[in-house]
Amino acid sequence: MSKLYRILGFVALLFILVTSLTFALSIVVVGAAVTSLFGIYRFYVAKKISRNNKSRSKAMGYSSGEIIDMNVDDRKE
Repeated sequence: MSKLYRILGFVALLFILVTSLTFALSIVVVGAAVTSLFGIYRFYVAKKISRNNKSRSKAMGYSSGEIIDMNVDDRKE
């Protein structure tokens, strides 16, 4: 009977360990999915706002990665 209890205890411990590991990994996967969906949402919202607001002020800067070439004479230091 002692051997049966030892095997049942090992199986219970293994079950608890596997369940905990699965729960932790599922939390990580759900967090990554929510973060990526939020990033995609922000990307499309920024695109929509940029499309609706064609005239950008100089204070907002150039977020599109536009490179502006300036001559040395034009710069004010």
